Amino acid sequence: MFFSLKDIDIFINSLQMLISSNEDFVVFRHMQDSKMHFLSVQQNSNAKEAFILAPFNPESKPLYLKVYKHIEGNIEDLNSFIKENYSHLNFAKTIISQSCTDDLGNEKIQSDCKKANDKAYKDYVKAFTKFKQELVKENFAKLVLSRPYFCLPKKNLSYSFLELCKTYPNAFCYIAKVGSKGIFMGASPEILASVDDNVLKTMSLAGTMPKSSNNHYEWSPKNIKEQQLVTDYIISKLRPYATSVTATAPTTHEAGPVVHLLTKISANINNDTDRLSAVSSLHPTPAVCGLPKEKALKFILENEGYKREYYAGYIGLISPNNLKLFVNLRCLFFNGKTAVLYAGGGLLKDSILEEEWQETENKLKTLRDLI
Repeated sequence: MFFSLKDIDIFINSLQMLISSNEDFVVFRHMQDSKMHFLSVQQNSNAKEAFILAPFNPESKPLYLKVYKHIEGNIEDLNSFIKENYSHLNFAKTIISQSCTDDLGNEKIQSDCKKANDKAYKDYVKAFTKFKQELVKENFAKLVLSRPYFCLPKKNLSYSFLELCKTYPNAFCYIAKVGSKGIFMGASPEILASVDDNVLKTMSLAGTMPKSSNNHYEWSPKNIKEQQLVTDYIISKLRPYATSVTATAPTTHEAGPVVHLLTKISANINNDTDRLSAVSSLHPTPAVCGLPKEKALKFILENEGYKREYYAGYIGLISPNNLKLFVNLRCLFFNGKTAVLYAGGGLLKDSILEEEWQETENKLKTLRDLI
């Protein structure tokens, strides 16, 4: 994407003004796409399109942000749309810097973040012990353990969002302001599924290594097995809805500072199948939960030590004839003062605490280095 510095500054300023206003909105950019989408949204509307934020726990209620205006284009197009539709905010009168306001950097909030992160580490160690015990007993083939990270953004999130789009072209990048709840933002490398007419496409994404400077990767048996478990699960869930299901061989997929194993999966679904039901059957996948799924889900909710909320849920746009949903990974939630980032990894019975913790550190770099 090549835009003038003036257009970029206007866009950053406009988004930050919207964040500070009472207006709800969503901006997103699809994987490997130069175009952006701006959605004017309402939670109560009869609109046919909706942006969904679904929690990790399938029993919890998703947020449906009903779309009453949707524009797709470049930054200049979005600038024109925002100026025309939000003129009451007087964008031109205020220029907002890239840095956060001073009150976000006070010592008390920093101290609170440190205490919260210290507790998160202790909770992770405690949960790891419980998870591994169950894996060694072979009560599970796989379990996914995650953790939160608390910090103060050094930059305004409007600026960070553009940095995400630039840095991670192979991710679904989004920022969403949802009423009094706060700001959601992320760069997900994983499609839950897309449906266009009768063709459902999805991916199996698991296993993680740091990105190599020479693009040479030797995947461990642990990573290969973890990825195959995810692939087999997805295929088994789609078969009841489909006339046929096909899968590619695993390849290495870049996602910022890390790489994953990727298998592309395609299914021809039955004419009488509800599209959203077919896609929802995949959630949560073993990549964010474990196997067997229902048992793993219950175990995680009871023993992980914190609530994932919308992390590892799914997000995306739902339209009458198609939908495209992504697993909400490499994401954050911002309440106006403190940002909560999330990361996790799949555990097997031979997993090592220090290695798994470092994997979450590598994944957190996706957002931590840019906010």
